[in-house]
Amino acid sequence: MPDHVPATSYTDLNPSPRILLGPGPSMVHPRVLRAMSAPLTGHLDPQFIDIMNEVQDLLRLVFQTEDAVTIPVSGTGSAAMEASLANFVEEVDPVLICVNGYFGERLVDMAGRYGADVARLDAAWGEVFTAQQVEQALAARPAKLVAIVHAETSTGALQPLDEIAEVVHRHGALLIADTVTSLGGIPVRFDEVGIDIAYSGTQKCLSAPPGLAPLALGPRAVEALRARESTVKNWYLDLTMVFKYWGPERTYHHTAPISMNYALREALRIVAEEGLEARFERHRRNAEIVAGLS
Repeated sequence: MPDHVPATSYTDLNPSPRILLGPGPSMVHPRVLRAMSAPLTGHLDPQFIDIMNEVQDLLRLVFQTEDAVTIPVSGTGSAAMEASLANFVEEVDPVLICVNGYFGERLVDMAGRYGADVARLDAAWGEVFTAQQVEQALAARPAKLVAIVHAETSTGALQPLDEIAEVVHRHGALLIADTVTSLGGIPVRFDEVGIDIAYSGTQKCLSAPPGLAPLALGPRAVEALRARESTVKNWYLDLTMVFKYWGPERTYHHTAPISMNYALREALRIVAEEGLEARFERHRRNAEIVAGLS
């Protein structure tokens, strides 16, 4: 029940301006806001399909991949996190999740809900994992998936991934990387590192409103998705169906959030114009300034 007295009339929406300095949502570029006011098209309109293609191309740019399948999941970053687990976890699949903050805990919760046999590798909040720790965990108990947070929002810890990816693949597992806080701000290097599944959000380094969740799947992940034996338990996030909408078939699955895709396209276009290396350097300098003030 509401604990407030409803108003008798409602004024025009006029929220006070805010300077957003928290971990997210971040400030939105004026160009992105303008893009959101563009006229709506239908979700199967040829003009919107062209925009979908451009968004996918630009996502490959920021993920730093040539071969990955990229889409924006319709939902916030947690929706892509759930898609990353729902589509690759079947009953009693062994999964290793590295937990060093709040969002590692969320991965554990979600994986358990899909029936995974979850093992945790824990580190103190703010610390990162070594490849040796992951090696020992997988030697003791093999896993189908290993999930780790690249940049943990709750602490700011940046997790090196290169050696861990090599260990994960040597043990025959897929690597899931949470890049919600890192995509567009620091290098993800999807192909170079060897990440199999990465997900993110629009509301942090990409400087767009919350509402879409970039997702990238490498060739190993695509093969694993095709090979799964059971139906994905989450209908809305079932990538075997969603990819038919974002792929050549253009088969209707759900009504895409048109204006948010406009916003993401413009945010990614700004990244492309600035250039990834220049953008990474700007974020690095800003981080040093903030660290010096704290």
